[in-house]
Amino acid sequence: MASRNGITSKLKYIVEDESSIKNAKIENCIGSVKVPVGIAGPLRISGSDGTKGIFHAPLATCEATLVAGCSRGSKLLNSSGGVKFKLLRDNMTRAPVFWFSCVEDAASFYDLLPQLFSEFRDAAQSTSKYACLEKITPHLVGNTVHVVLEYHCGEAAGQNMVTFATQQACDRFAASTTAQEVRLQKVSIEGSLASEKSLSWGNILNSRGVSVMAWGRITKMACESTLGCSTWALYQHTINSKEAATRHGQLGYSVNQANIVAAMFIACGQDAASVAESAWSHLILEYDRGTEELCVSTYFPSLPVGTVGGGTIYDTQREALEILECTGPGSKCRLAGLIASFALALDVSTAAAVTNNTFAASHYKLGRSTGDAQHKL
Repeated sequence: MASRNGITSKLKYIVEDESSIKNAKIENCIGSVKVPVGIAGPLRISGSDGTKGIFHAPLATCEATLVAGCSRGSKLLNSSGGVKFKLLRDNMTRAPVFWFSCVEDAASFYDLLPQLFSEFRDAAQSTSKYACLEKITPHLVGNTVHVVLEYHCGEAAGQNMVTFATQQACDRFAASTTAQEVRLQKVSIEGSLASEKSLSWGNILNSRGVSVMAWGRITKMACESTLGCSTWALYQHTINSKEAATRHGQLGYSVNQANIVAAMFIACGQDAASVAESAWSHLILEYDRGTEELCVSTYFPSLPVGTVGGGTIYDTQREALEILECTGPGSKCRLAGLIASFALALDVSTAAAVTNNTFAASHYKLGRSTGDAQHKL
């Protein structure tokens, strides 16, 4: 096996500056890597949480056209009043498994569980002043009972917080006389009903993280001058594209909103692997034949984001959150709303590039330029 020094000597693009990794909490840490960050916007945004103002989005990406496309979509939406967003839900889940020797014992525990809510809640909340257990939902699966525990976690995303809280609740119950009476065999901390870092219909329908909807309007004049196509052409292309997506079995519908989710997750210190469960979104275009305007909206059922803990300990991520004004009370939900808003801006711009047949040309111009790589908007 190669020595650590032998490996690191080959990684010439790894930054070994100790100050860049002083707060890192990973194993065998040897340094850090840099990802280019571009600033998209400005975008006028107002939200149901009191958010109101002009915002810029830090996008950590290696993909050309992403910042330009998001900025162009922002310019378009600004011309018709900007983007609004509404927060719908905010929760984080963990789903332990309670094992029994037969279905009859499992069914008895299933029936008993609602009466145990306060016991589970008190044990779980003893681990944190922020974790609040709000709901438990049992699912009878053969000789086992999978229990979805839903928490509110303050400004944290809460994946680790709910793990610690759930472990405490399960351990206390397993040591109780009630557990002996129902003949509990063992408990596993997770049985996949939380679908962490995996795309699932359960999290699409019930949410895991912040659930948010963002919307805006596009006038015919603004669409033609900024995007180079009519609102009708953009609408027609999108509806036809949805038909093809249905034929192909696509889950949800968007053009490339996951680009914004990934870029903002990395820039803002979110768990990048959670992009997997955040990737489902639903873009809708509604055409007004009288005014020839488009109402555009997007819905994200599950954005597991947070503004404290995790990667947000790094100075660069803190700075990104400050750009978005996502610090202090309510900042987690604001971050989710801003992600959805900028994702909507990118999707409209990209859909227009396909509609007016400039998609390939823009990528060729910005992605393969032989001149200055630092493109200015």
